[in-house]
Amino acid sequence: MSHHEIVLSGQYSQYTRLHSFIASFAAIKGYTPHFLDALQLSVKEAFVNAVKHGNCEDHELAVTCALSIEGAFLDVCITDCGKGFYPDNVADPLESSNLLKPSGRGLCIIKSVAEIIKVECNEDGSTLMLRYIPY
Repeated sequence: MSHHEIVLSGQYSQYTRLHSFIASFAAIKGYTPHFLDALQLSVKEAFVNAVKHGNCEDHELAVTCALSIEGAFLDVCITDCGKGFYPDNVADPLESSNLLKPSGRGLCIIKSVAEIIKVECNEDGSTLMLRYIPY
C-alpha cells in the first residue's frame, strides 16, 4: 500500500500546492495525462467544496488530501473541519430549476470521474472518500 498526504490551509489559493502534489504523485505512478486531467478536475471540485462548504471559507481551518493505492484502485480522501453533508441531499444540477444557477455542479463533476465510496463525519470534521481506477 502506498499512502501520501498533504495538509493545506483553507484558502482557495492553496489549490496550486495540491495540484503540484497530485501531478508529482501521478508522474511517479505513471498515470496517463488523460487520467491526470480527470483526477485534477475532480479533486479540485472536492477541495473547493471543502473550503467553501466544509470550512465556511475560514482560512485558519485545514483541508487534508490523502492519496492511497489499494490494489488496482486509487483512493482519495479530502478532509475538512466541517459538519459534513449527505450526497443524496445535494440538489441535482441537471434539474430545470438548477440549470442557470452559477454553482452546484461540483458533486456532479466528481461523480462523473470517481465513485464516492463514503462520506464520514465526526467531531474533527468530514471526509469525502473517492475511488478511481487509474489508467
